[in-house]
Amino acid sequence: MKFEYRITLGYLIVGFLWILLSDSFIDLLIHDPGTITRLQTYKGWAYVLVTGILLFLMLRNHIGKLRKTERKAKDSDSLKTAFIQNISHEIRTPMNSIVGFSELLKEKGIDEKTRNEYLGYVSASSAQLLYIINEVMDISLIETGNKKVITETVHLNDLADDVYNTFLPVIRPGIKFDIKPGLKGRAAMVLTDGGKIKQVLGNLLNNSLKFVDSGHIIFGYELKNEEIMFFVEDTGIGIDPAMHEKIFERFRKIDPEGDKIYDGVGLGLAISKGIVELLGGHIWLISQPGRGATFYFTVPYKKPENLRPLRSRQSDPEYNMGNLKILVVEDDLTSRRYIGEIFKGTEIEILTAVNGREAVDICRTDESINIILMDLKMPVMDGYSATREIRKLRPEIPIIAQSAFAMTNEKDKAMQAGCTDYLAKPYKRNQMLEIISKHVIIQEV
Repeated sequence: MKFEYRITLGYLIVGFLWILLSDSFIDLLIHDPGTITRLQTYKGWAYVLVTGILLFLMLRNHIGKLRKTERKAKDSDSLKTAFIQNISHEIRTPMNSIVGFSELLKEKGIDEKTRNEYLGYVSASSAQLLYIINEVMDISLIETGNKKVITETVHLNDLADDVYNTFLPVIRPGIKFDIKPGLKGRAAMVLTDGGKIKQVLGNLLNNSLKFVDSGHIIFGYELKNEEIMFFVEDTGIGIDPAMHEKIFERFRKIDPEGDKIYDGVGLGLAISKGIVELLGGHIWLISQPGRGATFYFTVPYKKPENLRPLRSRQSDPEYNMGNLKILVVEDDLTSRRYIGEIFKGTEIEILTAVNGREAVDICRTDESINIILMDLKMPVMDGYSATREIRKLRPEIPIIAQSAFAMTNEKDKAMQAGCTDYLAKPYKRNQMLEIISKHVIIQEV
């Protein structure tokens, strides 16, 4: 029932009961008309006074909630406006490089060195743009509860090495970059979501890189109270204690004094907080202005039941594919061309289908196909339906879903339809080769 109806109904019920019961009580005890009249007057004033106080308290409480909600809405609108302005700048900056250098690449007479330099700018700007899009998607998935945990056996030292090698090329001169692992050997193998831990460490290290011009950035982990406690320590500008909670809010950015403008869309720490809580841990920081900052986050220390054998890691894997026939099911011409370029120079034979119906027909007539790359969103028949139909014809064939829908529920939906694996767009050449090689080995065993 709405507030105004509750107030009115309550007022009428209390008034009716007051009049009925009080009049009956007065008539029962008092018989003098003058006394009864005075008591009726006092009774009326008492009712007005009590109900007035109650109405005031109820209205004050309700209006207080409304004002609080209004303040939050205004603050949220202000943050959203700042976010839209900020993200417009963040998107347009890499887009300007992508469009500008792409146009320059069309010009004649460009030497090889300059061409490679331009391509480097396009590649770096594309990666920056993808990072921004992923940030916006991640905060949406977290807030709607669609971000899922994918548990696997993770070697924390391998994970830390991957993060270190990813950031090492972008560390500026004058900054010491180091890693401090806390466990050795099998003790460092845990059951968790390695991809999400990498994402949180990546967000925190990106944050440090924005605010550190000299000094050091150190990250690592240690075992503490049956939890793995990760840390990222830097000698940056520091953060005022009054902002320690607020910086984990979405769209919130640190705005230090001075003329320097720091890049970012204001989502990294909010995403990190959401992911850490999803993993069953918590995140906090210790910092003072001008004294750098140390971010901490924890995840449960869960040992896997069956430990995989420890193997030396190869930095440059060899892809064993041999003579293959791959069916590429893709309605987008550019994507088909890109896949063709990935396998260019190999002995792989590529067949193409522009929709799911064509793919089913090809599989019905050609039994020599080894692997299928299946787009999920296509005309005539989508990838889910096509996969189910192909499974009836070739139950053993590896079908790798590839889609621009990089959400967890899309992956689950593809696997339920019968896909063997999933590759989210955009992907790089080595990612495609690695997933193909993985399933060729499985097929040959």
